[in-house]
Amino acid sequence: MKLISVALLLACFLSAMAQTNSTANQTIANVTNATTPANCPCLFDGSDDDDCIVYGSLDGDLKAWPTADQTCLDAYTIKVDAPDPTLTCSSANAFVNALKLGALSNSKAKFGLGIPYGGFFDESTVNSDIPVLKDTIPISGTSYDCKSSESTCYNAMKPYFESDSDGIKEKKDVCDKLKGDVLVARETEQSIVRVRICAEYREPATILSACSDMFDAMEGDLKKFNDKTCGGFGTGPGSRTLPGCGGASRSSPASNLEKSFSLAMAFAGGVVGLLMLA
Repeated sequence: MKLISVALLLACFLSAMAQTNSTANQTIANVTNATTPANCPCLFDGSDDDDCIVYGSLDGDLKAWPTADQTCLDAYTIKVDAPDPTLTCSSANAFVNALKLGALSNSKAKFGLGIPYGGFFDESTVNSDIPVLKDTIPISGTSYDCKSSESTCYNAMKPYFESDSDGIKEKKDVCDKLKGDVLVARETEQSIVRVRICAEYREPATILSACSDMFDAMEGDLKKFNDKTCGGFGTGPGSRTLPGCGGASRSSPASNLEKSFSLAMAFAGGVVGLLMLA
């Protein structure tokens, strides 16, 4: 019975994610694009207020949801991984270290680095999705033999990413994408937990105490929209321009929505796999 319930939960969630998933009033309310709420949308970059909001849609209206805290997410074992750019992007030195051995060591973002010099990385002969350091790279008129010493080549990249305008831009592009991936991952977790709480409410099952605040915030809508699938509670705001706070606003880019769906598919597959082993 539990396996069936979780399967239904995943089906509802994936249906919602297919419709769209993206961002960020502690008091839940339907809002319009012209509304500027007091609370700011969550950016999940370490600067958010505790009462930041996550945007979705419900019954055709833009919806401002409070965030489920980490204790609630942990209680339902909800985690969507994304590399943390905080350290990786803190300096050119940290960035190059991440390229060599860290979070970016197998990233396809490497293919877009060193473009003025023909690129620093080639496709692996074993797997074209895996970048490998070229045998030789030229930087600012000097040729570096990477076959003899990879460390020499990586060290030569540091001034490029620190002071060369092309290198600075390439680093920024990679770091901006990392920040976007973190945002989408955190929003996806929020969508998953709303769908999960809906499914537990309708099963019925006891809502975990760690998520009681989130359930209290959702309860009115769970009763009002009892005829809708739980997937509707995980749906994002679509392509609307989202209200910000204090007059600011931001869009809900299609690339983020596609990424959210991919992350959700990976999460769902992992849950099903674990249940099959249980």
